[in-house]
Amino acid sequence: MIVSSSPRIAKGKDEIVTTSDVQALHSRLGKVGNQPVSVSSFTNKRMTINYRAPLERLRQLVPAPIEIDEIRDTGMGMISMCVCDFWVTKFGPLPIPTTHANEMLCRISVRVPKKGATYRAYYTLRSDSSSRLLGFLGGHFSHFRKAISQFTMRDQDGVYELTCKARDPISGGHFRAELDSITKEPPPGSTFASIQEATDFVFQLDGSCGYSYPARKLSFQHIEYPTWDLYFCTAYQYQFALLDYLFERYKLDAEFDCTLFMQNVPQVWGTSWLYAPDTPQPRLTMTSSPEAGD
Repeated sequence: MIVSSSPRIAKGKDEIVTTSDVQALHSRLGKVGNQPVSVSSFTNKRMTINYRAPLERLRQLVPAPIEIDEIRDTGMGMISMCVCDFWVTKFGPLPIPTTHANEMLCRISVRVPKKGATYRAYYTLRSDSSSRLLGFLGGHFSHFRKAISQFTMRDQDGVYELTCKARDPISGGHFRAELDSITKEPPPGSTFASIQEATDFVFQLDGSCGYSYPARKLSFQHIEYPTWDLYFCTAYQYQFALLDYLFERYKLDAEFDCTLFMQNVPQVWGTSWLYAPDTPQPRLTMTSSPEAGD
């Protein structure tokens, strides 16, 4: 049986979203800074829960220089929650004592400009980590807006389960999957016709990105990805406070699409430095959200 958080949120009365509303949300969710050292990691398992939403709705949540990546010509973009655990093995070229972390991360598929080029990337709104070391460093020296939170994990008897208890009530959540439900066949209702199409859109990226509102600067990070071998997961249950918050407050009109599964994945997260956007672009006002800090 599939159980999911709010597959569709009804629209309420339209309200104008201002830059200060979005900036307040980002300030609440975490900081963005330079990442001067690359990080090598090995992921045990990762589940990515994907929702599609109209482009104009998702545009509310990202700064003007960044554009939402469109799924084919559907007029829809994607907001996702990643649930994973991994080991960090190196900072730059230097091995470190192997550090394990459980994480939950909210991301939006985007296109980011840098020096005249445009890169496909994911934009992180918030990430919670069980590691005090990685949570502290990522909260100050990256664009992942990391926070240190309490986690419990289960990875046995065909069950993968993570629970995150965050200090901020709009963060944290729970996920549980039955691993015998993974398949290469797309589930009913997914916009993707195949696992390859889902892989190409969600994970075949150039890297990750962020934006510092105080500095008014972008950040882009190249990521060295492996050859992907993803599956759909079709039996799970979850609840994510941040997704529920965003769907309701910003009237995203989001629809559940699919859950993707990967395991045993090496990656290298490159350095990233804040930089000024090529050309400042105004953002049209859109509908939704009362004050983010409520």
